[in-house]
Amino acid sequence: MVRTIEERLLALEDRAEILKLKARYVNYNDGGWNGPTHTNPQAIADMFVEDGIWDGAPDSGFAKGRAQIKALFEGFGVVPFIVHYVTNPLIEIDGDTATGHWHALVTATMPGPQALWILGIYKDDYVRCPDGWKFKTLRFDTIASTPYEKGWAKQRQAFAESPFENQAVGETQLAPHAEKATLHGD
Repeated sequence: MVRTIEERLLALEDRAEILKLKARYVNYNDGGWNGPTHTNPQAIADMFVEDGIWDGAPDSGFAKGRAQIKALFEGFGVVPFIVHYVTNPLIEIDGDTATGHWHALVTATMPGPQALWILGIYKDDYVRCPDGWKFKTLRFDTIASTPYEKGWAKQRQAFAESPFENQAVGETQLAPHAEKATLHGD
């Protein structure tokens, strides 16, 4: 299939916009070296379509809809330090929808404090909206979550259960103070 110059340019522009969306997402999460983490939960929620899904289950919670996503990220504010290194973007664009597959290395200090290495894969679905690309679904599959001191070779999972189990809502364990971000499938 031969694409026109305009189609090829639009594909490049779309890819650039999706890269910026992901960069803004991690920048709104990261912090702890010069201020708090997760400083703008509303801005994160606004990056999703109205019925968007943030799925980090079972380790980090699940939220559907902007209100639940905002509440979940308000709860994540208890994390005193976090930096996301997101690499290897595979972005496939199909008209007004797209998918993304990313690798992530996350350095974090959990309350306690417990320094962690978190490795995972982001699997995203995007939708073009009148005001630009937004997340339809953002899923993070944890590959390893291990104490900094031990590394993933000696201990792949740092916790027997989610570190965010302090607040139970329905069947989903969520970040502390994220009581409005609720159930799988709701």
